[in-house]
Formats: sequence, C-alpha cells, structure tokens
Amino acid sequence: MAPDPAAARVAEADSLYQERGDLARAEQGMQVLRDAVSEDPNSYDAWWRMARLDNFLGRAQEDKDDDKAAERDFEIGADAGRRAVALQPNRVEGHFWLGANYGLLAEDEGWIKGLRLLDSVRAEMESVIRLDPNYEQAAGQRTLARLYYRAPFFKGGDKQRSIQLLEDCLKRFPRDSFSLLYLGDDYLAVGRREEARAMYQKILDLGTDPVYGPELAKNQSEARDRLQREFRSGK
Repeated sequence: MAPDPAAARVAEADSLYQERGDLARAEQGMQVLRDAVSEDPNSYDAWWRMARLDNFLGRAQEDKDDDKAAERDFEIGADAGRRAVALQPNRVEGHFWLGANYGLLAEDEGWIKGLRLLDSVRAEMESVIRLDPNYEQAAGQRTLARLYYRAPFFKGGDKQRSIQLLEDCLKRFPRDSFSLLYLGDDYLAVGRREEARAMYQKILDLGTDPVYGPELAKNQSEARDRLQREFRSGK
C-alpha cells in the first residue's frame, strides 16, 4: 500500500488540536490541514478533521458574538464534511461533523430559516448511530436529542423523546458535559426544575477533562449562567 502523502500533516494537526484551547494553535492546525488537502485532495482523514476544527472555531466565534464569522466557519466545516462523506461514506467521522456543522448553521440562521437543514442533521446523526453509536460519547444520539428539543412540533420536535435519548446517553457516558447540559435544558423546559438544577450542578462538579477540556470549560460556563438566571432567587 502506498504511503498517505497527507499522513504527516494530519498527525501534526492532531497534535495542535490537543492544544485547541489556545485559538492560535487551533488556527495553526487548520492551516496544516489546508496544506494536507492541497497536497492530497483525497485525504479523508484530513477532510473530516477540517470539519471538526471548523466546528470548534465557529463555536469560538459565537463566544465572541461574531455570528457572521461563526456562520462562515460552519459553512466551511460543512463543505469539508461533505467531502469526507463522499470519500468514505461508511466511516462515522465525516457524517458526524457534517451533521454537527449543519446543526450549528441552523441555530445561527434561526430555527425558522434553519428548518431546511433539520432533515439533513437528522439523516447524518442517524448514520452516525448506525455506524458507531458510541462515537464521541454517543454524540450522534446526543445531537439527535438536541434536535428533538429545538425543533418545532411540525418538524418532529418532542422534548420527552429528547429526555429519553439523553438519559440513555448518560447511562453510557455519565460524565459527558454536553448530555448533562442538554438534559438540564430539557428538564427545565418541561417543568422538572430540581432535576434541571441537579444536571447543571453536576457539570460544575466534573472537575477537569484531559480529552474535552475546552468543551467542558464552555459547558461549565453555560451551566453557571443557567443556574444564576433560573435559580438565583430560589425560584
């Protein structure tokens, strides 16, 4: 088998991704991946990593309230995801990061305008669940649950179904801060306030995470904001 000409760059990008909490390192990793696909346009491993890193960078732009920059990153990430899926339709990574970028694009556009993307998000996450239900701590099922939470009823929105899916995710990955945050939001939406409070508090109690450190920090900030907003007056 011929060596993958992009393999060294992909390995370098992986090392930089581990330091993504420093946005300069994340941007450096993105440039390395651009070089990789320029060298080998058929590198599945580079394309899906671009989709993942663009997703991260788009979230960082949202934190800075730069919605246009975030939308641009998610669009580029979705394009990278589509390229990955076209190259390896039976691999899980491309499907997940394509769907994740579609989902955040839908949120940025507002769910009314973003309705056009919901079926695509659902299809990609169903593929993820079929190919590897445990990928990224059951992220396919977790994202599908979030879709049920956010979507209007006429597009399949169902908060009770979302709760069922997230409770199952947490049985398998009890320290997943995304599932804890999303389940807290679900509980809050259906009036289960004390259970919502408990979910948000669990996120704050998680401590550190060597794999998902930047994501945990963001989710802890979100949980802190929800606790202050919803429960500061003992409501």
